[in-house]
Amino acid sequence: MTPQQQHSALKAAIKRSIIIMDAVADKEARFQCMGQVWSRATSDATLAYGYNEARVRIVPTAREIGQAETVGEWLAWLGHNHGGVPLLVSWAHDTPVWRLAERERCSERTIHNRIDRSVAFILKEFGDVDPQIEQIEEGPARAHPPNFMVQRPIASDVHAVGQHGKCWIDGVGFMLRGKRLRDGQDKIDRVLHAY
Repeated sequence: MTPQQQHSALKAAIKRSIIIMDAVADKEARFQCMGQVWSRATSDATLAYGYNEARVRIVPTAREIGQAETVGEWLAWLGHNHGGVPLLVSWAHDTPVWRLAERERCSERTIHNRIDRSVAFILKEFGDVDPQIEQIEEGPARAHPPNFMVQRPIASDVHAVGQHGKCWIDGVGFMLRGKRLRDGQDKIDRVLHAY
């Protein structure tokens, strides 16, 4: 397997293992002062009171639980050395990338790169394979560029247009201050054409 194939396979295994770790809740965590790293707090009323769509309950196999424990050790190592575990957990639970980018105050491309680099750190440390992923750090950007002018046009010194000028637009008629000029001519035309 090439390093990129190993990277994508490990990425899928990490995502599945995080979901498995969340499905297999720790029964003794209530006796400790801290919860699991991968447990997600419910802060939205739609999630807390069941207003959202129904989800299928995951019943993991013993093999998946064993794999999830191994991945949990890798995530603990990653959290101590490089950080980025909350980002991986949010990504594994299908949080939209735009929301993660908004939370981290960076671009969506940077979020994807941080996830890939976190997986690459694990692969390099525990698999002795370096997939060579370059670091991309971009600031926040608009998701969609505006499709309208947000700046006022600069008035030219050569030809100034009057503010209250009346102009003719073919097919529409006379326009005044951005609205169709109703000077009564259309009423006269209707009356004349009615007889």
